[in-house]
Amino acid sequence: MSSITQVNYPRMSELKRTTAEVHDNLDNKIMAQSPFASKENYGDFLRFQYLLLKHVEPIYQSEQLIVFFSDLAQRNRCTDIVLDLHDIGMKTHNLEQQIDINSLTIAQAVGWLYVIEGSKLGAAMLAKEVTQLDLNAEFGARFLAGPGNGRGSQWRGFMQAVEALNLTNDEEQQLYQGAKQAFATAHQLLDVVYQ
Repeated sequence: MSSITQVNYPRMSELKRTTAEVHDNLDNKIMAQSPFASKENYGDFLRFQYLLLKHVEPIYQSEQLIVFFSDLAQRNRCTDIVLDLHDIGMKTHNLEQQIDINSLTIAQAVGWLYVIEGSKLGAAMLAKEVTQLDLNAEFGARFLAGPGNGRGSQWRGFMQAVEALNLTNDEEQQLYQGAKQAFATAHQLLDVVYQ
């Protein structure tokens, strides 16, 4: 993040700083599997993404969070990824374990959202990679496609909503804890697919 972004979005900047190492480790772990080398490899990558998005789906259905993120339901990509799996002839994975939204505080849930919403930024680059497999936003790679109003605009709206949250010091720590939990779960689900 630039210094201007750090000034305008201090909470988001701190989220990025505190999760940088685990985020980089996850990215490296994914790319080590060469997800775009073949449709088979891409299928494994899709299965991982499906498990993660299905796991967090209750967060996108939370009535408490919609108060802070009015477009929350529209941000959910589960339907898209199920269609993508079907496009390439794969069934959805049986290990669907969804997060217990009632076990999370609002701040923790927002930390989880930070991780999942942030992954959409990297999806822009991945959407270009997947074209070499003859897949695109209409077939096989819907979940990588940006929203109608643009990825950057949607991300700015999310950042502004996170910065506007009125959190106590304890809730601030819960926010960072939630983000770290999300990355840890992503690592575990990746191991489920590639074990």
